This record gives sequence, C-alpha cells and structure tokens, in this order.
Amino acid sequence: MTDIMKNSLIYKLGRRVSAQWSRSIIGGAVTRDSGDAVIKNSMIYSAVRRLLTLLRGVCGKIADALDALIENSAVLSFFRAAGRVAAAWFKPSLLCRLIEKLWECQFAFQGLKLYQLLVFLVIFIAPIAPTMVCAGVTAAAFALYAVDCVRRKSFPDTPGAVGFFILLLTVIFGFFAVFSLTPRDSVKIWALYTVFMSAFLLVTSTVTSRERLYKLAAVAVFAGFLVSLYGICQNFFGSNIGHAWLDDAMFDGITMRVYSTLENPNVLGEYLLLVIPVCAALLWTRKTLLSRLYYIGVLGTMLLCMLFTQSRGCWLGLILTAAVFALFVDWRLVALGAIAIFLLPFILPESIITRFTSIGNINDSSTSYRLYIWLGTLNMLKDFGIYGIGLGSGAFNKIYPFYSYSAIIAPHAHNIYLQLLCETGIVGLGAFLLTMAAALKKMLLTAMGGKKRFGGVFAVAVLAGLLGYLLQGAFDYVWYNYRVFLIFWMTIALGAAAGKTLTATPEPQLERNIHADD
Repeated sequence: MTDIMKNSLIYKLGRRVSAQWSRSIIGGAVTRDSGDAVIKNSMIYSAVRRLLTLLRGVCGKIADALDALIENSAVLSFFRAAGRVAAAWFKPSLLCRLIEKLWECQFAFQGLKLYQLLVFLVIFIAPIAPTMVCAGVTAAAFALYAVDCVRRKSFPDTPGAVGFFILLLTVIFGFFAVFSLTPRDSVKIWALYTVFMSAFLLVTSTVTSRERLYKLAAVAVFAGFLVSLYGICQNFFGSNIGHAWLDDAMFDGITMRVYSTLENPNVLGEYLLLVIPVCAALLWTRKTLLSRLYYIGVLGTMLLCMLFTQSRGCWLGLILTAAVFALFVDWRLVALGAIAIFLLPFILPESIITRFTSIGNINDSSTSYRLYIWLGTLNMLKDFGIYGIGLGSGAFNKIYPFYSYSAIIAPHAHNIYLQLLCETGIVGLGAFLLTMAAALKKMLLTAMGGKKRFGGVFAVAVLAGLLGYLLQGAFDYVWYNYRVFLIFWMTIALGAAAGKTLTATPEPQLERNIHADD
C-alpha cells in the first residue's frame, strides 16, 4: 500500500510542490528562524541595538543609587505589607479555591514585579475601563518597567524582529504626526499610540513561563466573559434607539445590535475576534472536567454575544479564525465545523440568516455606505496615497469631504489598509504589513515547533484570531477604538511570547493529553 502511494501522481505532485516551496523566497522566510540575518544585519536594526547598549550603560551608572532609594522607600514598604495582608486574607477563601479549580492553576503571584502586576490589571480593564484610565495604567507600568531595568541593570539589548518592526512603526507614526495637516491632534494620537504600543514590550517581559502566559490569558478571557455577558443582557434589556447602525428597511426583524462596553457593535465584534480563539486555546489545553466546562460556558457566552453584534464582517472573520485553528490543532475539528455549517441554517433565527446572506448586497445601506466611502478614499489616494496626510481622523476629515461621493461624511475609511495609506502613505502601510508578517511568522514557527503543547496551541489561536481580525480590517477601520488598539498589541505580544514556553520545563497543570498517539 505504501509503494502504491509513493508511486501515485498525487504523491509525486505533492513532493514537487513541497520541494519548490522550500526553495522559494516565501517558503524560506517562513521556515527560517524569526531572527532573520537580513533584519539583524540591517543598518536600522544595528542602530537600535547600539542605542539600547548606550542606554544600558547610562542606566548602570545610576542603578545603585536608585535601587537603594527605592528599597528603603516608605511607599514600597507599604505596598509590600498591603500585598502580604491581601494574600493572607484571600488565599484561604472559598473564592480563591474556586478560581484555582476553574482556571486549573495556583492563584499565586510570588515573584511578580510591580509593573507586571499592572500588566495583569491592564489586560483585565482594557475592554471595560475608559481609554484614558487604560492609558494611565499602561504608562505607569512602563515607567515602573524602566525603573526596574535601571535597578537590575538589565536593559534589553535587542528588540527581536517583531519588536523591531513595532518600534519602527511607532517612529513612522511619530513622523506623520509631526508633519500632519492637523499636527496638534495627530501628536496627541501618536502619544496615545506610543503608550499602547509599549504594551507589547510590557507583556513580553511579563511572560517568563507557561504558567505566567496562561494566567495572563485566563485574565483576558475572564474580562471577555464579563463583556460578553453584559452584551447578552443588553440584547434583551437594552435599546438601539438613536443609533444609525440598524437598517430597518432591509432588516425589520433586527431591533437590537449589542455593543456592551465598547460603544459600537462592530468594535465589540472586533474585540471578540481577538479573545474568542484565546478562550478556545485554553479550553483545548485543559485537563480537568470542571475547568473544561468553565471554558465551554465562557466560549459559548462569547459566541452568543458575537452573534448578537450582527456584525457580518466579524462573522466572516470568525469563520476564518475557526478554520485556521481547526486545521492546525486537529483536522477532526474541520469535520465538526462542516457539520455545524450544515446544521446552522436549521437552528439560527431567520433574521440572522437573512443578514448573513446579505453580505455584498449593495441595496443594504451599510454596504452602499462603505462602497461610497471606499470610492471617495480611493479618489483621495490619487493625490495623497504616496505621502499621506497625517496621523488620525482629524487629518482625514479635513481632506476627505473634498473627495467624497454623494456628499457622504465619514470619520474614517472603513478599511484599515486604506486608512493607513491615507494617513501614513506607502511607508506606513508597508511598515504595518511587515510588522504583521513578522508577528504571524513568529507564531507560525512556534506552532510548528510545539503543535501539541500549550505554547504551540496558544500561538495558533492568536495567529488565527489575528487573521480574522485583519480580514475584518478590510471592512472596517479596526483601530478606530483606542482600547481595541491596545488589546490588539497585547494579543500580538501574548502570541509572540508563546515561543518562550517551548523551552521551559514541563508544567503538568498546563498540558493536556489531547491525542491517543501523543
């Protein structure tokens, strides 16, 4: 039987395609380590390394004095004492024991630095708290991280490929903020972008083990559960009166689109695209029945909330996310997905089916609205597509009305790629695409290196979620909400940091015997 397979045309074709892929530029780029020699040998990367080395040298000179000052401060002593009292009270409680059973891990934070505690806090409050609260906590975490680096004399000497591109993208955003058509507004936006993009460094620095990665993910999923629960309640008890995201003429059966804590149904759907696959990864790697039931309930709540957003682009993104996750994790999930797709038309309400099948129908006001905006944006790009007009919606709104079709006013291009091209030109869009390629490649390498381990499954989940998110980006400007912008970079950081866990010592509580042939 083996000889028959090896002599078949399909087998020979597959071998030839595989050989060509390995020799191709794209195939080589995917299969090589993410710290590519091309990037490391570049002048910009070398300059960044020299700058970090210089900063490390400067920090070393003031480290001892600062360390003594902090260690003897009354503020640090107060926080340490408060932490010990809180831990002594909470650890024996019934709530703590329940969390440990559901999350399948020890609720202990020994060894965490203060900035790392704030990272946990930011991950939890990002979809819930106001934007400026999230910015303040993130900035405080970064300041504490910088102080810790000075004290420990351990300033990072290399940003890594993904970190390098994120740093480059931040600098490019700054350039287009300063030279924007509306520089005052653009610089404010750039400052907020810089704070939120620094979360990548904070999260990757916090993840030092599989258990730490799992706890961060569990906190993010729990926050997503609360947001989704509120969204579901909103579906039954809320009101959409005064909002423009309902087409009563075409979808008279839909009277509510939930937005929960994120102010817009599409924004809520984009947030769920990032957190749902993370929840699926935690479910897939759990060992105890109680923990699996918990994550099944959380995942079901999120999926129901996603359904109630009525966001068709996010639905398409979720389908892509599920397909990618299933293909990498277990092919049997593909079969289950095919069965689910066949059964869903018999289960879902007619209003949901009607809305989904309306994708691409230009008679829908939402579709025609976006089409006119894209046409106006493309018209504007003929004059500004190479150089850009400046960062933020202020610059966009200053120019777009002169190019709009049917006098349609829009706050943004309803497409992240067109929006970046408008704001930052070819340079900014190219840097963004390189950043995404580097991040996705790193997660793909992690997935290939640990397919049946927690780190590999988690990397696949984040990769799948990002692909779904980027697909939704073709239909909406997915960075319009600053909190989702923050969550986006923290999610990338979690996926990039998953590779660290493959070299860590085994942690039985985070591993699951998924297959009989492991």
